[in-house]
Amino acid sequence: MPKFNILHLYPTTLHLNGEAGNVVALLERGKELGLELEVHSTELNENLPSTRPDLVFIGSGILSAVKVAAVDLEAKAKTLTQWSNAGTKVLAVGAGFDLISQGLEIESGHTLFGLGFTNTKHRLTNDHLVGEVVTDSGLAGFINWNREITRTNQSSPMGTVVSSDNNRLVGYVDGYISGNIFATNIQGPFLPMNPSVADQLLGVSDTNASNERLATLDSLAEKARAAISRRVNH
Repeated sequence: MPKFNILHLYPTTLHLNGEAGNVVALLERGKELGLELEVHSTELNENLPSTRPDLVFIGSGILSAVKVAAVDLEAKAKTLTQWSNAGTKVLAVGAGFDLISQGLEIESGHTLFGLGFTNTKHRLTNDHLVGEVVTDSGLAGFINWNREITRTNQSSPMGTVVSSDNNRLVGYVDGYISGNIFATNIQGPFLPMNPSVADQLLGVSDTNASNERLATLDSLAEKARAAISRRVNH
C-alpha cells in the first residue's frame, strides 16, 4: 500500500474556521483510496521532520498568530523551499495563503515574511469581505477576508467568484494553483466541500466510483455546494 505523508504546520497556532478538517478530509479519502496516510505536525520552535513529506498543509489564524508564524517560518524556509522544488505539494488556506505569498504588509507598513510560492503580494486592509461564494471553477464555500491581493501576473488563480450573497465578492479572484502549490481563501473547511481538490492533492486522477463511502462523501459535498448555489442564486 503506497504511503502518503502529510505535514500539518502550526496546527495549534493556526486553527481558525475548522481548518484541521482539511487534514481529516485527506485522511478519510486516502483511506478509502487505498493509501496509507501518516500525519505529522510541527509547531513554533519545533524542528521539521527529517523526511520530506508529500504534502504540507498550513491553515488560518488571527493576525497575532500569523505574525509569530511568519517569524518561525522564515527559519524553516530553506527546507520548505527545497521540499517544494523536489515535489512536495502545499495547501495553504486563509492566513496560510499569506504565509506562502510574497509577503503580507500589515498596518505598520512592515511586511511579514512569506515563502514566495505564489505570484501574489498581500496587504492588510480595514475592508472586511464576508460571504458564501461559488466560483467559475465550480468551488464553493465561504470567504472571510480583509486583505488586498496584487498579482505579478494574472495567471494561476484558484477561481473567480461568479455568485455570492455579498455582491462585493462577485468578481473576486481567489487563491493560487500552479504545479504543486495550492492556496485559497475559501474556507469552511475547504476540502470536505470541494473533494476534487483533495483528489488532486492526493495524486488521484480517477476515484473509485463503486466505493460506497467515497460516493457518500462526494454526494454530501455536492449537496452542500448546491445549497450554497441556491442561497446565492447561482
